[in-house]
Amino acid sequence: MDLPSEPIDPGIADTAPLTRREIADLLPEVPDWLLVDGRLSARFACRDFSGALDLLCEIARFAAQEGHLPDVGIREGRMVDVAWYSYAIGGLSQNDFIMAARLSDRLRSRRGGPL
Repeated sequence: MDLPSEPIDPGIADTAPLTRREIADLLPEVPDWLLVDGRLSARFACRDFSGALDLLCEIARFAAQEGHLPDVGIREGRMVDVAWYSYAIGGLSQNDFIMAARLSDRLRSRRGGPL
């Protein structure tokens, strides 16, 4: 499956969260991401706080444009944590995996990718 090219489903509120089996099948498609507390998570390193803030803003613009928003935060003054989770369904959806794959592709081409 080519996750980055898959369309985002705007109607996921009427679907069930992915099963553990479905999540296990999709995880190899996003090798930079881990399952942490039921969320698809990654950490990106920046040179300093200013770089982390720039990255956070870039991620926010990207996610808003795509119409699927992550949880994001800055830790240790230079690490940007990103977690995908579909609150509308109370779990992970294929949209979360699509967005993780797209974000990894986008940032890898610019920065070198997640830690």
